[in-house]
Amino acid sequence: MAGEHNTESGAEQPVVSERATATTPTEASVEKSSDAVDTVVEIVEEKKVDQQQETVQQELIADVVEEEKPEQQQETVQDHVREENVAEVVEEKQPEQQQETVQDAVREASVEKVLVDGEMMEETSAAVQQIVEEPHHEDSSDVSVKEEAVADVSAVTEQTEAVENNVTSEQANSELEKTALLNGETNAAEHPVASEESSTAPPVVADAATSSGELPQYLYNAMEQVAIEQGFTAGKFKIEFDVGSNKGDGFVGQMFKAFLQEGERREVYLCKIPPLNEARRQQFQSMTIFSRETLAYKSLLPLIFTYQEEKGISREDGFFNVPKCYYAECDETTEQSVIIMEDLRLKDYRMWNKLVPVNYEHARLTMQQLGRLHAVSLAMKRDRPADFEQFKVPDPLEVMMPEGSPFEAMMIKMLTDAKETLEPHETKERTKMQKLIDNMRQEMKTCTDGALAEPYAVLGHGDCWVNNFMFHYKNGAPEHVILLDWQITRYVSPVTDLSYFIFCCTDGEFRRRHYDEMMSIYYNSLEALLEKLGHNPQEVFPRTALMRQLRRFGRFGILMAIFLVPMLCTRNEDLPDMDEAAEKYRETNEMDLNAMTLNANQRAYRERMSSAIRDMVQYGYL
Repeated sequence: MAGEHNTESGAEQPVVSERATATTPTEASVEKSSDAVDTVVEIVEEKKVDQQQETVQQELIADVVEEEKPEQQQETVQDHVREENVAEVVEEKQPEQQQETVQDAVREASVEKVLVDGEMMEETSAAVQQIVEEPHHEDSSDVSVKEEAVADVSAVTEQTEAVENNVTSEQANSELEKTALLNGETNAAEHPVASEESSTAPPVVADAATSSGELPQYLYNAMEQVAIEQGFTAGKFKIEFDVGSNKGDGFVGQMFKAFLQEGERREVYLCKIPPLNEARRQQFQSMTIFSRETLAYKSLLPLIFTYQEEKGISREDGFFNVPKCYYAECDETTEQSVIIMEDLRLKDYRMWNKLVPVNYEHARLTMQQLGRLHAVSLAMKRDRPADFEQFKVPDPLEVMMPEGSPFEAMMIKMLTDAKETLEPHETKERTKMQKLIDNMRQEMKTCTDGALAEPYAVLGHGDCWVNNFMFHYKNGAPEHVILLDWQITRYVSPVTDLSYFIFCCTDGEFRRRHYDEMMSIYYNSLEALLEKLGHNPQEVFPRTALMRQLRRFGRFGILMAIFLVPMLCTRNEDLPDMDEAAEKYRETNEMDLNAMTLNANQRAYRERMSSAIRDMVQYGYL
């Protein structure tokens, strides 16, 4: 359910590549600049009192003089830092297009107002300039401070433009998209299907008839079956696994890249299995979740595809937007399950950066496909009632939260944390949130009970956040989206998918500008496919029914946001180690109630969480 991705060029690539970070260029600089900004402020304050700026300036100028030609010595320290910064970035970018992008960004950057890790620093540029212009004297005791200041100013200058906008505006989104696409890089995200899972250890290698290493035998057995079905010769092919993993792996499963090779033929697959850690399997009810996803890939999704094909619906007009699945089996008794899929990276699919709220074009594609998915359910319910009975599956997560359980306590704690992101004077919103806290269990049951949504209940995706979508691009713009992770698919109101996506993956500014339009995009897509399937949308699911469903079940978005928003504001490397957390839970029967919010960017978390609550109240969903 989480990951980062490097571009795969095909079968000739090495089995194990260097681990890619989950941090985009903008994010990395933002993170590095946190200490940088504090350092510069400290320097400025000290200079005003102790006149130490004279020493720092002398050291700065001395370093510049040593490294530059005589005729360049009169350049200011800031110009020198900016020049070195541009040179470094340009070397990493593609020559002509990237150089223009970076140089423009640096020229336009202002250090006068920078937001770093949720704190505002103003007048940094003016303060540094004051240091440059005032007299200076040498003092070797300030050399280390000076060097840190130079590095900090360089880092701040490089990314100021994106940071000034708090990396939440569509301008920042657009810049991130352009940079990632020009570099041939993915946006940093967590889903394993999009991650380049690597390891410093060599890959596990096995002959077709044997297994070795730490991976379970049943995984090899599954890969052998796929190999034979795909035309490999029994006894003549080899299986290799990239056993690298990272903190971005999903809570309820682990992903491995598998390589099949026979002679010159080499193919890549992605394998998902339950956590190898027993405590983690039990804590997250992994077998229940894997059973549901196996059902989706083996039965539910094929029924959806076959129905549309029989109705003459093309792949361009219908819902077929899932990864190809080669194998899906689950045995809850033995706790063994394997799902083997295509690697969408080989088709140049990429993920959106989870740390950045989704922009218009990516949201438009997602809402369009959700409309099509729900339209097929509504039509099948009338055309194929016997087949459709299989779609009426309950919420698989209900077993995780019995009354009085640690999960219930964690959810109440996270709802309370969410309420505290509101200002003290926002009494209406605080009252609404407290009511939700007091009735949390019943609200969860209501929102996930398909019977209460009839006659409009559908097979929903169930887990609509950005790490479960992969996008294909054309001329820099997303043109196609694939929906991943069908582990929580359930029979519910269609608005649960919409509310989940909109209130977890977009921000307040986006909703103010595009919320109504997003609902129209969704409904128009649903309406168009219903008509192609031979049904009258006004009879099957009128727009007025959509509005009523939103008022009744729309609050589901907040119930999911309390989990997702902290993750969306936390870098992969800062996520808790789920194996360690599970072991601790098994030993103490207590959960770390702060695990998901402790390492989040607190400013981003407060802004996104509080705006989601305000919008929920404004729209009448809470």
